[in-house]
Amino acid sequence: MRTSMRASFAAFLLVACIALLFGRAGAESERRSPRKIPKIEVKLSGPHSLAARYSLESQLFTARLTNRSGEPLVLFVRNGFLLNTHLDWTVTDDKGLPLGMVWVSRGMCGTVPHDPNANVLRDSNVLMLNPGESREFPVSGPSDDYVFPRGGTYHLSMTLLYVPPNAKQYFDSRGRKISATKFFEGWDSSQLSRGNLDLLQNSLSVLSRSDTWNLTLPSPRGPTEGEGFAGPVVISPN
Repeated sequence: MRTSMRASFAAFLLVACIALLFGRAGAESERRSPRKIPKIEVKLSGPHSLAARYSLESQLFTARLTNRSGEPLVLFVRNGFLLNTHLDWTVTDDKGLPLGMVWVSRGMCGTVPHDPNANVLRDSNVLMLNPGESREFPVSGPSDDYVFPRGGTYHLSMTLLYVPPNAKQYFDSRGRKISATKFFEGWDSSQLSRGNLDLLQNSLSVLSRSDTWNLTLPSPRGPTEGEGFAGPVVISPN
């Protein structure tokens, strides 16, 4: 009977140790997992009006991000631009109805220069946005494929998605795990200090919808073959 009790006690200790190990592993995984979506406020600003001869997509709007979370937010920035972002624009008319789009193939003037260091992350790219702090970032305007049927005031808003460089996944607004394959995966983090590398590996993605910005157009406008940027937008590696 004593042998049976000793065996039972040994089995209990073994199960407890295994549970403790898995519990620690789970806690570490939870600490590193970007399941939490930080509460970020996005305020949009840009041109109040735009003549028909100008490309809407090439206009620079401003997204003002304010950290409404209780914890600091780590972002990677280069030359004032927020890296690894995706913008989902919404454009509606004065009745709140979304505008249609017509896809048109366009060319681009100029040659995009190749920079072998463009994918290198440096300590200077790390930005810490503390609770309550704000930072403005330039963003490109809505697509020129939108069809504006008449002159008047239109309402623009966007959903901003930021994913930390080299992250394999992020979580959407419903908490669903989404693969980050649509983002560039070849960032070189070898130049980051150990502290900033840890910040990168533990940083969170951002998913937030902006407020509305009103844009007045003097006349109807729609996509035209051959329209596009006057030249490439280049972000240098520093």
